[in-house]
Amino acid sequence: MATIQAQTRDNLGKGATRMLRRNARVPAVLYGGTRQNRNLSLDQKDLLKLLDTEGSGLRTHRQDMVIDGDILVAVLLRDYQIHPVSGLPVHVDFMRFDPNQIIHVRVPIRVTDEAKCAGIKAGGILEVIQKEVEVHCRADDLPNFIPVSVAALGIGDAIHVKDLQLPNGVEIPTEENFTIITVVGAHSEAADETVSA
Repeated sequence: MATIQAQTRDNLGKGATRMLRRNARVPAVLYGGTRQNRNLSLDQKDLLKLLDTEGSGLRTHRQDMVIDGDILVAVLLRDYQIHPVSGLPVHVDFMRFDPNQIIHVRVPIRVTDEAKCAGIKAGGILEVIQKEVEVHCRADDLPNFIPVSVAALGIGDAIHVKDLQLPNGVEIPTEENFTIITVVGAHSEAADETVSA
């Protein structure tokens, strides 16, 4: 769990936002719960380090936020925007962490048992079609990732969303049974020549 240092920002609008970014700070907003939204700013260097070390875990792990040096709030990162040219963060959204609140979050897929996969042993290639899936659950039940074993997959086999083993209280809100992972056969030059002949 990381501790995020934030400061209240009173000046809003494009001019104030540009001034923040010139001072190496990133505008942010904190929302959710029964309290009003709160406009904040974060140190750009600290945020970059946080994104680098915590990665996608920021969306699935509760974090502690300290506001103005003394207010402690439990939060989840909900979204952030990156500048397309500079690659620097330009805005961050945080949600107050309420363990009983039902939330919708994208959770990473974690592939396991690749060394045991029959399809890979037979020369197939493992393709991860969906690296994340959206789940809804209580904030307190939010998994860090969803493990998916590929041990039983042969060439041509696939794992679909309905095949996933989800923790208690966690659901994937979709009717579509889309593919998560598949094993495809490797195309050899000889096979290609046979087809073309």
